[in-house]
Amino acid sequence: MGKKERNVICIMAAAGKGLRFGREMPKSFYPVEGMTLLGWSLKGIDAWGGVSSYIVVVPAGWEDKAGETIRREVPGLNCTVLPGGETRQESVVIGLKAVERAEVILVHDACRPVVSVELVGRVVDAAGRYGAAVPALQVTETLGRLRDEVLEGIVPRERVIGIQTPQGFRFDMLKKAFETAGEIKRTATDESSLMFAAGLPVHVVEGERWNIKVTVKEDLEIMSSFLAGKRLAFNGQDSP
Repeated sequence: MGKKERNVICIMAAAGKGLRFGREMPKSFYPVEGMTLLGWSLKGIDAWGGVSSYIVVVPAGWEDKAGETIRREVPGLNCTVLPGGETRQESVVIGLKAVERAEVILVHDACRPVVSVELVGRVVDAAGRYGAAVPALQVTETLGRLRDEVLEGIVPRERVIGIQTPQGFRFDMLKKAFETAGEIKRTATDESSLMFAAGLPVHVVEGERWNIKVTVKEDLEIMSSFLAGKRLAFNGQDSP
């Protein structure tokens, strides 16, 4: 089955206000190296070549700005822009309700703008095979448990992973997860949490170090360094 025949639809979660990032504008609209985080994320996912259409969920009132940005930075993209909710999961539900039919739903955070074609392919293939798939990396730092700014204990890291996006799900399974997850929908930080709460298995594929999450403004400098490194590698030079 070809990529386009699989009918993969991507919900781009870009409705976060980014309070830790600053209040000038929503985080996904910040520019880096001539393009917004939203533009980089869409361009990265679309480079895979198999997404049929996009649903971009942005803060209410920013729909026109998002549409202009997408037309300028990723021209020709087949997408719908919708106003999001107060939480990530409310926004994803809004996007999911706009989907009439799909084999696989990809959910990606616009604040992860350095996503590779290979990663998207791994997630989609595993989601089609297993029903749900997320990329993750083994945690390498020592993990501590904190109480009142005092180290209370060390958390064993042998089986601890850091989960990334894009996350992929068969359409019917993701709908079921949202319908049965209950109150966790109010606090869940991603869709794999809902799948787990609904008792549905989630397959893990290898994530990427490049696939950083831009959380604070200092992360923009890290992203710029990653983009520079990827350009050097693409041009056949050694990365710094």
